[in-house]
Amino acid sequence: MKKLLTLTIMLSILFFAVASHAHHLWIEAGDNGCYTVKRGMITQRTDIYNPACVTEIRAYAENEKQISIDRVNETEQVVFKTETPAAMASVVSKWGHRVNTTRGKKLMNRQEAESAGFKVVSAFFSTQFSKTLFLPSSLNQKPLGLKFEMVPISDPIGAKPGETLSVKLLYEGNPLAGASIIMRGGQEFKTDKNGVAQINLKDKGVQLLYARHNVPAENNSELDFLRFMTFLTFEVTP
Repeated sequence: MKKLLTLTIMLSILFFAVASHAHHLWIEAGDNGCYTVKRGMITQRTDIYNPACVTEIRAYAENEKQISIDRVNETEQVVFKTETPAAMASVVSKWGHRVNTTRGKKLMNRQEAESAGFKVVSAFFSTQFSKTLFLPSSLNQKPLGLKFEMVPISDPIGAKPGETLSVKLLYEGNPLAGASIIMRGGQEFKTDKNGVAQINLKDKGVQLLYARHNVPAENNSELDFLRFMTFLTFEVTP
């Protein structure tokens, strides 16, 4: 009984640790030109969030032209609609202050954490960028000018299982060498001196790639670093 209780506690801790740390950001297409900004673990769960944290949404047609959107902030998510189908859509979300403590990551700033009795190991500000590809377009292979983004060398739309996709990682428009690009299953790929990683597309279905980049926060006693994450989502068909 004691062993069972211990195992249950350990599994609970693991579950909540994963739930609080692993958040993907992507855009899901619905019916009649409707799209939803999603946060959670793609194909597994969707989490609620504050719509005010989503600071920018852009959508583009197959001819690379930006198309207008009609955005609606719902209670726990953001939805938007386009008059013509989007080949690609991007989103920027500023999630705010976070701290790493001796008791795990907390969604608060340094002062709040210390006032609550936590020992702060580091404090950072979280910003995420995401691109979701829906249709073939030459724009899928071009930078959008996001602060942190992944740019496929070839269009992932139409890629097949077993193929290799070259992806360039850019920070402020410059290649980021020696960085990790991670697939949602956990497989890691390193970028070369030109910021390019070779991604093995093993399986069919929804693919999500992500990368992290930390930048020291200068002249800011509340923060140790700025954390940027970028996501690229597309589907591989048989």
